[in-house]
Amino acid sequence: MGDRSGGRAAHIEVGVTFGPTGYWDDVVRAARLADERGLDAVGFWDHYQSERPEWELTCGWSAHGYITAVTERVRLVPMVLCRPNYLLGVLAKESSILQIASAGRFELGIGAGDYPPEFTAWNVPDPPAEERMALLEESVLALREIWKGGLVTFDGEHVRLAGAACTLVAPVPPRVVVGAGSSRRLIDAAVRYVDEINVDGDRETVEYSQARVSAAGCSIPVSVFGHRPEECPPISPGRSAGARSVPVLPDRRLR
Repeated sequence: MGDRSGGRAAHIEVGVTFGPTGYWDDVVRAARLADERGLDAVGFWDHYQSERPEWELTCGWSAHGYITAVTERVRLVPMVLCRPNYLLGVLAKESSILQIASAGRFELGIGAGDYPPEFTAWNVPDPPAEERMALLEESVLALREIWKGGLVTFDGEHVRLAGAACTLVAPVPPRVVVGAGSSRRLIDAAVRYVDEINVDGDRETVEYSQARVSAAGCSIPVSVFGHRPEECPPISPGRSAGARSVPVLPDRRLR
């Protein structure tokens, strides 16, 4: 989400991730409430595997699309899409349509993917972490070209396109937020190609991320993810281009 202060004093932006929960009506009410009360972003996890049938998960492109239709202001930021779960063309099309439908409120929150039980259950390839991180980087670079609306040829190690096009495209492409967790390798790589890095909320990881951004000489915001608000450490927004805590809606009905 980043710093959108336009030169004014920096501030903390706050978003909420709805999950894991199976209470759809409550999710919709919570999204509307977030929109009305001034929260900055809402989104979902991106896991379709329930390790137990009673562990319900609400997520998916259609869920983000519905929330887009019933809100007016709040941004839509998945935390985060699992790159191995999608063909690149699916990512290109869905992200473009959501960006258009939301009038520019969608941000592509995406990660390298690290949920072996899901990969095993659904026979999804699970290459080593280095390969998944390289796939993520090439995918983001290719998407930035695809979002321009022309024919794209891309010859990477993991992503290869030959005259690929995905139209229609949004007037302004989505921002890219990479969820790095506590992976220093991914943090080190992400500073090269993202608009924002989202990391786990422990102080050591946050400070490492801010130091890497500073060393790279860029102004990428570092945002933090916590399963509860109290897990996000106090951060001075002046230490980076911006920071945000992203609490998770517990799996219980709203009162």
